[in-house]
Amino acid sequence: MTKPDDKSGLSRRALVGGIAAVAATPLLAQAQMQRPPVLPAGMNPQPPRAMQGGVGKTKVLFISKYHNFDRENLFATFDAFDDITWTHVEHPAATNFYDPELAAPYDVLLFYDAFAGRTFERQSDGVIANQDNPPTAKMKRDFARLLKNGDKGFVFFHHAIASWAHTWPEYREVIGAAADWGKPIKNVRGKDYAASGALANTAQRIAVVDKSHPITAGVEDFDIVDEAYLCPVFEDSVHPLLRTDFKPLDTAFPLRPLTNGHPPGSNLTGWVKTAERSPVAYIQHGHDNKAWTNPAWRKLMNNAIKWAASPEAKAWAHANPKKIFS
Repeated sequence: MTKPDDKSGLSRRALVGGIAAVAATPLLAQAQMQRPPVLPAGMNPQPPRAMQGGVGKTKVLFISKYHNFDRENLFATFDAFDDITWTHVEHPAATNFYDPELAAPYDVLLFYDAFAGRTFERQSDGVIANQDNPPTAKMKRDFARLLKNGDKGFVFFHHAIASWAHTWPEYREVIGAAADWGKPIKNVRGKDYAASGALANTAQRIAVVDKSHPITAGVEDFDIVDEAYLCPVFEDSVHPLLRTDFKPLDTAFPLRPLTNGHPPGSNLTGWVKTAERSPVAYIQHGHDNKAWTNPAWRKLMNNAIKWAASPEAKAWAHANPKKIFS
């Protein structure tokens, strides 16, 4: 994946939002100030800072990890959404909120994280090594309980399908897909895959395949310039919403030789499903500000958050539970 432009200066939004978040959520603020991980060259993180925004009644916990992103523009986008208040937390602190008691103040968990559980370390020879660590027993128990309770909505977008891709099979089933653009993924439903494909700045035409769903309400087929993916998608376990005209073949990613040999992929880019007794939505689009300023993307994401928080979505999930955890 390419790295979007990053604004690292402390703006008025950052200062005011940071102060508000520290005052409102001391656990979150303290966890956010942990020493940041060492990342590969060119991927050094911004100084972590707690952030909050919005004035709506729907409380959203926004979870991120991995690379820098254009925080000012994404947070401004969230501020423009109808009727939400959002709070930002980064991994590794974010896993604390798998605990239903700590997640209690929030209606929706919104994930823009990638490679949760992965650590980076500079070796003596200067090479950055990474390791995928399994979730702790407590994380697994907490997350399973959160989904089984059925009182929260879950929205994942873009590279969130790359979290826990190697070490937590149940997590892949929660989302309905898995990805890793740097190395193969083993034993995905009994099958091994070459590294996933990612192609930045790809012009795509998106077809709305279910125009009756609340997430697609007011959205017609649209054009978007965004990163396109090739990765395993579990179409048999999801209800389709969106499809791209991009053809996800390994030959479409000539700069990613590790993708060679990946079987043809799904062109599905948006769906809903259930996980245990909870409603889940995934929208693949949303790499950077080119996507975030697209009116169709904004409408979809705003609708997805509203739907996930709604009594109707929870009633649907309760009536159509999907057992994932033992």
